[in-house]
Amino acid sequence: MIEEGHPDALNSRRGRWRARIVQGLGIFGLITGGIIAGAKLWRPVQIVEQRVTSPIREVVKRVSPLDRMPDYAASACPSVVSLRYAGMDGPAPQAVLISGDGLAVTAAAVPQDGPFLAKVGGRDIEVSLEAHDPLTGVSLLKLDAADLPFVTFAELDIAPPGQWGLTLSSPNGTGCIVEQATVASDFVTDGAAFDYYLRIHATGDAAPAGTPFFSPDGRIVALAQPGTGQGARADRYLPADMVAVIVSRLMRTGESGDRFGMVTEDLSPTLAARLGSDRGRGAVVVVVAEGSVAQTSGLRVGDIILSAAHTPISSSSELARALGGNGPIEVIVSRGHEADQRTFTLNPVKAPDTSKTRSK
Repeated sequence: MIEEGHPDALNSRRGRWRARIVQGLGIFGLITGGIIAGAKLWRPVQIVEQRVTSPIREVVKRVSPLDRMPDYAASACPSVVSLRYAGMDGPAPQAVLISGDGLAVTAAAVPQDGPFLAKVGGRDIEVSLEAHDPLTGVSLLKLDAADLPFVTFAELDIAPPGQWGLTLSSPNGTGCIVEQATVASDFVTDGAAFDYYLRIHATGDAAPAGTPFFSPDGRIVALAQPGTGQGARADRYLPADMVAVIVSRLMRTGESGDRFGMVTEDLSPTLAARLGSDRGRGAVVVVVAEGSVAQTSGLRVGDIILSAAHTPISSSSELARALGGNGPIEVIVSRGHEADQRTFTLNPVKAPDTSKTRSK
């Protein structure tokens, strides 16, 4: 032990202070190095954190579609039309505007002769029948007004079971009754052979005929059919993909079907999957009229026509051209999950011979 006052005592104290200073400088250097390294690493860490947490934050702040139901209803409601005519029985039939110049579509039964009235936004507007499709009951109406609110059809695919939306009806032409509804089943689920439809279940009473079922973004998914007749269901709706095809044909030619009593549309991936088919192209039969050539030949709703008159078919327009012959036409179809193709022969109905009548 070095005594106080010894010559080495001062050096010993200086040594201890030097050691402490060196340790302090070392610690300071480590802290400084950590700060510099942390600053360099912070940006990548921040980017990773944003990538990980941003989706979580988006989900948390995302508004539920149910919370936006009032907005959806308010947007689509002005396009819903309440129809009025003599002899009307039960709830007022409904229609929906599909153009600003007054063109509307309905699946409800409407007068075939003479104008009638529609209530839109609390006012009465005269309506005339533009065209009617007897195969499905779809009617194209024209309101005598302009600059009207309107909506569009949903994407041309049948809505799958489980899809939810809104039914909107306007009994008095002022405001709408809003019902949350769900696609419960369709013609595939029910095994229907000659009907193309959706079953839509709402939370309240059955909707009036012609009531539109909207997707959450305010586009037409289906139209309610009249629930009349023994055993008729009040929850049957015509899918918008079929209605859009019929409306397009009615606007072009005034007729929807062909001379064989059927309506077809292009095969979409969604519809192919719903039918259990792996086909990529073709024309799907969506309407078969009772007692028609198509029905008596054995065709059914859901059949995918692959060939007609020995011509490959990839769309409904190609099929229409192929069916233009005068003689019997052979069609090859694919049906559901069945791997085998089936062949049917369509025999055109011959027009009656009036030459003898005219000669008399």
